[in-house]
Amino acid sequence: MTVVDFNIEKGLYIFKFDSFETEFHSHPTIEIIIAEKGTFTLCTGNRTYDQLKFAIINANQKHKLLATNCELKLLMIEHHKSLVLDVFEQNDIFLNDGFYCNAFNDDVNFIVDKIVQKVLNGELFLNYDNRIGLIISYLNKNDVEYHQMLSTLKTVTNLSESRLSHLFKSNLGISLKRYLIWNKLKFTIKQHLHKQEDLFSCLINNNGSEVI
Repeated sequence: MTVVDFNIEKGLYIFKFDSFETEFHSHPTIEIIIAEKGTFTLCTGNRTYDQLKFAIINANQKHKLLATNCELKLLMIEHHKSLVLDVFEQNDIFLNDGFYCNAFNDDVNFIVDKIVQKVLNGELFLNYDNRIGLIISYLNKNDVEYHQMLSTLKTVTNLSESRLSHLFKSNLGISLKRYLIWNKLKFTIKQHLHKQEDLFSCLINNNGSEVI
């Protein structure tokens, strides 16, 4: 595995693999998969797509990836869902039930490069409630436990615990507790980027499908 970019501040994570397999899982990022050599298989809850060269997986969609003897470029993008989907739709690429799968990848890199530049140059949390933007900004800068975090965030947002939890899930599609675990995994990986470890497997599989 090669880490091309791991930018927590912008919500952009790019990896390359010679081969890769996962169990069923989901995560709060849009995932873009491009086969640079060979093909891969994507399993969703009720279908299996074989011989793929290109796929998009919406945030919080359970899936399983099988890519043996396949050189992959994989991007995970969080907090920019509308931006990513808008660019794809402008190029006549539409998700169906949270997925897009194709046996061809012609012109895909040009589109994905455009998305990456927009993510790097754009505003974070553009489509979130301002208070959710405050929460994520706080979590990106502070490593805190769940109960400590709740107390602090209630003060920061001036919301009750129930209202805070509801607002967070309605904006991101996952609970605040699950997002906190996801966030901790990202920080763990960032601290170990230069060590010879299978960090992406940790990001995908650690704590199982219940978390990500």
